[in-house]
Amino acid sequence: MSAPEESGVVIVGASIAGITCAQALRSEGYDKRITLVGAEKHLPYNRPPLSKQVLAGKWNENQTFIDSQEKFDELGFQFYLEESALSVDVAAQEVRTDSRKLRFDELIIATGASARSLPNTANFKRVHVLRNIDDALSLRQSLDKAKSAVVIGAGVLGSEVVSNLRERGIETVLIDRMPEPQLPLTGGHFSSRINALLEENHVKTKFGVDVVAVSEDESKITFTLSDGSTIDGDIAVVAIGCYPNTDWLRDSGIDVSNGILCDSKGLATPHIFAIGDVARWTDVASGKAMRLENQTSAIEQGLAVAKFIATGDITPASHPFFWSEIFGNKILMLGNLDSQLPLTIVQGSTSENRFVAATIRDGVTTGIVGWNMPREFRQTRSMMEK
Repeated sequence: MSAPEESGVVIVGASIAGITCAQALRSEGYDKRITLVGAEKHLPYNRPPLSKQVLAGKWNENQTFIDSQEKFDELGFQFYLEESALSVDVAAQEVRTDSRKLRFDELIIATGASARSLPNTANFKRVHVLRNIDDALSLRQSLDKAKSAVVIGAGVLGSEVVSNLRERGIETVLIDRMPEPQLPLTGGHFSSRINALLEENHVKTKFGVDVVAVSEDESKITFTLSDGSTIDGDIAVVAIGCYPNTDWLRDSGIDVSNGILCDSKGLATPHIFAIGDVARWTDVASGKAMRLENQTSAIEQGLAVAKFIATGDITPASHPFFWSEIFGNKILMLGNLDSQLPLTIVQGSTSENRFVAATIRDGVTTGIVGWNMPREFRQTRSMMEK
């Protein structure tokens, strides 16, 4: 292991959050050394296309890259790819990787999250997860030969995968322990609409059941469910959420329970920040800390931390956001729809399958959703600022 290198900003995690922060530091006038450490072999890339354009075969992996190596070189970034952080010495302000030691003035942790898997399936050849480029390419290759598939998890990712499978003509069964499909932030308001899409597209569903056993042989994978039934498929995709990548911080003294606990500026402890899926930022208004697992929040947190480090300015907190495309329907969500409030149609019509809707409590908008009306959704976002 080499001797410690000169300090500056060290960013652990060459993710969308990490590279956004690095680029923003330069834009804000930061002129010291910026080092990025990434466990993957790839340059920073966008994740949303993995379950959409890449899985569908419309994009190759290079089209997901955020920028070229030449552009990063122009900004003076030092990359250490295929290198994992092993520990951090908070007092000494030093990160140890599997190849070197890195001193830092400020450390930004952007290590993201890893896909959850089903127990005892790590060596199964027919089971896939979808979290990174290599996952997407492996799954895409398997789909070329598959005639049937089982998807575990009826959230956004599971629904996007199912949509892609049916577009390919692959017979699909969707399984979830919840009684109906759930999209994040929507307060259950769209469960029946997603269910209808699944039925219209001939997706078989098994909701309200657990997977109790999994087996595979040379021809299929078989799931035994808690209701006693069995489901077979050529392949399976597990989309049951993710967990923050914090194992390397377990002896650091940093609070890593369900992600790295941060204040409203992203500060976990003096000189150490966390952004993206690994971070649990505290909301000033509610005092609650939560992880926001979406690309928009990761980008906004990266921008906010860069501005604070470079200028000392604090960026106002943003609202959680996600977007998805399921069976050709473009869905955009900002804030949180309140499950206890009725939906107020702001524009369009539910009967025409094109609308913008919100939940409003005492004149305050808690969340806005756009369904096949992206332009009108963007025009209505100002409701969240009132």
